[in-house]
Amino acid sequence: WDSGITLINNYYDESTGEGILEFDGELTNIGYQAFAYCGSLTSITIPDSITTIEGAAFNNCSSLISITIGDSVTTIKEWAFYGCSSLKSVNIPDSVTTIGDVAFSYCTNLTSVTIGDSVTTIGKYAFECCRSLTSITIPDSVTTIGNSAFFGCSSLTKFNGKFASEDGRCLIIDGTLISFAPADLTSYTIPDSVTTIGERAFASCTSLTSVTIPD
Repeated sequence: WDSGITLINNYYDESTGEGILEFDGELTNIGYQAFAYCGSLTSITIPDSITTIEGAAFNNCSSLISITIGDSVTTIKEWAFYGCSSLKSVNIPDSVTTIGDVAFSYCTNLTSVTIGDSVTTIGKYAFECCRSLTSITIPDSVTTIGNSAFFGCSSLTKFNGKFASEDGRCLIIDGTLISFAPADLTSYTIPDSVTTIGERAFASCTSLTSVTIPD
């Protein structure tokens, strides 16, 4: 937790079914591995006082179904929600500017992600192996997407926004082919706009038999 802030009480509220944590001051960040491996945690609301979700804060909370991220959060750090395999949807508010490396990797039941209009950076492997994710909208504010950010998203067939290729089958940023989505892709002609093929771009295409590379 924040330096100088002390946990003074924690209890289970039977009337609401909620676990209550009380501190002797207002928190501004959720600390490193604060709730990691809390296997019975099913939902959490992050208050508006919080500005940073530290690394691995909810790592492998395998029963976590829903999260509400407060409107003051600016940074979601690396591995923050890694392995939250029951998580179904995420709404990243406009206050957030950075989604860290591996932040939502292996959230295998994640079907819906809304990315706020202030996000500038999506880290490496941020949504790796989110196998149930079918579409995502990347706002114009995003200037950096790390290697393999969507690697292994085998159901992802639509990238909305300025980064979408003309057929919605691959992600192209500034001439670099970042990743393909569908595992059932059998052949592909790389668009003429591509000048670089990124790391592990074809790694999840288990049915691919033919690729045409432009001049």
